[in-house]
Amino acid sequence: MKRCLALLLALALAGCSSSGGPTGKNSTSAPPLVIHAVDAGTFQEDFNPYHLEGVNFGTSGMIYETLMYFNKLKPGEIVPWLALKYEWSDKGKSLTFTLRPGVKWSDGQPFTADDVAFTFQMLKDHAQLNTSALEIKDARALAPDKVRVDFRTTSYAKLYNIAGGSPIVPKHLWDKQQDPATFTNAKPVGTGPYKLSKFSAQLYEMEKNPSYWQPGKPEVPLLRFPAYTANALQTALQQGEVDWAGAFVPDIQKIFVQGKPEQNKFFFPPAGLVSLLPNLTNPVLARPEVRQAMSLAIDRDKIVKVAERGYTKVAHPTGVPMPGGEAYVPPEYKDAAFKVDVARARELLKGVNPAELKFTLLVPSPFTDWVNAAQLIREDLAKVGITVETRGVAFQDWVSKVGKGDYELSIRGAEGGPTPYFQLRFMLFGGLFKPVGEAASGNYERWKDAATDRLIEEYAATDDLAEQQRATQGLGRIMVEKLPQLPLFYSPGWAQFRTTKYVGWPSEQDPYAMPSPYTSPDAAVVLLHLKPAVK
Repeated sequence: MKRCLALLLALALAGCSSSGGPTGKNSTSAPPLVIHAVDAGTFQEDFNPYHLEGVNFGTSGMIYETLMYFNKLKPGEIVPWLALKYEWSDKGKSLTFTLRPGVKWSDGQPFTADDVAFTFQMLKDHAQLNTSALEIKDARALAPDKVRVDFRTTSYAKLYNIAGGSPIVPKHLWDKQQDPATFTNAKPVGTGPYKLSKFSAQLYEMEKNPSYWQPGKPEVPLLRFPAYTANALQTALQQGEVDWAGAFVPDIQKIFVQGKPEQNKFFFPPAGLVSLLPNLTNPVLARPEVRQAMSLAIDRDKIVKVAERGYTKVAHPTGVPMPGGEAYVPPEYKDAAFKVDVARARELLKGVNPAELKFTLLVPSPFTDWVNAAQLIREDLAKVGITVETRGVAFQDWVSKVGKGDYELSIRGAEGGPTPYFQLRFMLFGGLFKPVGEAASGNYERWKDAATDRLIEEYAATDDLAEQQRATQGLGRIMVEKLPQLPLFYSPGWAQFRTTKYVGWPSEQDPYAMPSPYTSPDAAVVLLHLKPAVK
């Protein structure tokens, strides 16, 4: 069955939210918005949208934009952004975009097809920037408003990565860079609604781009990103210093809501999957019976109740979001659920030298819920003879170590996509495999399996929904039977926001974008919906 994905009007998206309250205050006098996207003691001056480490939040979406916007809270909803439309040809190996007219870079230069062609050619020429592992063959401008990208293989299913996950950069500035992979881009020039106006290691600010292509947008004139550690953020939320945050808050009613639910709001939609990652280059963790024993020993219900304070729920063993993902789950595992079985776990480990069952579990210290989850995992694994030392490190250090495979066990999330396939591809695709020491953009456990890659390619080679569901079911079967990762719980999209300055935030009734300030490009879509609150 062919699928036709609806294209909606971008301006409608930017201006028709139903979640807003009373509005009308002149935006020229609107106050700044204070944002906390990630726990960090300091920032690095890095605004390269293709960097995996050190890049500051807001670079993608607020400064650099994609060709289309995909709403992960409404699967199938695709909104034209820098491109008005797309058209496949050559049996899914060529993709032609028609670009939006009248768009300018923030330095006043016109945005054209040359910029789009240059961006995809750059991804082809610099593999470390091609974080979605797109198989680009060529990219060329056909006219000032038309560009074609050719691929070596059928790429129907990669539209999300191509049009929704590839920020477009200006050719007239980036072609002067000898190595765009190491370019930190201290003075970014984008097409987005904001421009970088100030940077220090403790604070960076973005101001409204006055030449933005959506007339009258954004209505928030200034964004401030102060550096907060996890503990400092809790205090800042209690004292009302932060307007929009994306963080785990242990007692949200006491710390943030404070008896004012109409003013201090939160929205935690499902945003992906959090798993225990075994580094499969470790010969002991590479043994399936060891991973199976670990999975049987972990009490996930307790982790959700104690570490996550009941904000989420235990994941389905396939990793597929449930409910909602039933069509992508193998029929024989539809009712599968994790169960603790210490006796069976011990039985599985009888053939393993106990001296080899000692691992370090790496977690980012600012993520206090994950730190608590790691402690519970350590206690559970001790019951079956596995010794775990938990180790907390700074966020950027954790990103680097996991990306480069410098760990034994870790906890990490995988972002959801338009269908469960995208999350599973990110977790398992051999095309994202990197040797230890090289930064990966997915498949952090270093899973190599021909059957997995075949299913991923089969999905990408068709736009037949039934065939895509069948391929994803195969990936779910591999998750259950081979345990390349150990799913723990669904990752909430953390978002706390106040309506004292601005209204129009996403909600369960109006999920026009992921509400978390750390989700790109969704955070920019949220900002384009906000209107000053009437005082």
